[in-house]
Amino acid sequence: MNTWTIASLTFRETLRRKALLGAILLTLGFLILFGIGSYFAFRDIYGNPLLSATVRSLATGEILLAGLFGVANIGALLAIFVAAGTIATEVEEGTLHAVVPRPLHRWEVVLGKWLGFALMVSVYVAVTGLAASLIIYYLTGYLSHNLALGLALLALKALLLLSVSILLSTCLPALTTGIIAFILYAVGNVGSMVEQFGYLMRNQTLIDIGIITSLIIPSDALWKMAAGLLQPPIGDSILETLRGVGPFSVLNPPSVWMGAYSVGYLALALLGALLVFQRRDL
Repeated sequence: MNTWTIASLTFRETLRRKALLGAILLTLGFLILFGIGSYFAFRDIYGNPLLSATVRSLATGEILLAGLFGVANIGALLAIFVAAGTIATEVEEGTLHAVVPRPLHRWEVVLGKWLGFALMVSVYVAVTGLAASLIIYYLTGYLSHNLALGLALLALKALLLLSVSILLSTCLPALTTGIIAFILYAVGNVGSMVEQFGYLMRNQTLIDIGIITSLIIPSDALWKMAAGLLQPPIGDSILETLRGVGPFSVLNPPSVWMGAYSVGYLALALLGALLVFQRRDL
């Protein structure tokens, strides 16, 4: 009961923050610009009789994933920065001194905050991801049959970063937490691009670097899994290879085992946060 109460209070407090309102307004602006840009792009793509249906499908997937990449990144950064100070700031300001001595376990505080933030981030990613997908559907008629699973993987990416940020917040200052979490996220993105180049160039060293990076922080591996599910099939081996040249399309999506690893990673990060905060001197 205490956990759900804290989760509810955390969710309401997050909704009252101007930072979240700003993120929502900026996201609406992003979706409007994405829709306008997509309209003019598809007007030229589908109006050109020299382009084959396969090329149009390739372009559709690239533009769709561009929008979802923006959604995934905004959701990930939102998860990092709302969680970075959730424990650290309250410890520094002494807020938790008035809460923890009550008949309330420390793990309930951490888990309640995680649940509140997780609900907010998941709703954000699901709604904005669906909006971007429906824009493409309206303009081209393409809607992935794997949309629900793809959006779930994007939400899982944000939840993984949320868990890591809360773990760091239980033992580090808020600013340090935000910086470290952001750097880890950036390293994951770069490692993923290195791995993509490795597959294109048939360079095993680059592939191994990307895989190791995904094991350190598997956030971008979840993006690649989602992108692999949501991009339209092409059926042309030459264009399938060229797909990997695009900045958003995925040539070789991770296996389901990486998804399982990411879920375990998230669970361990959350468990670590519970254990660390339990032993922290307030």
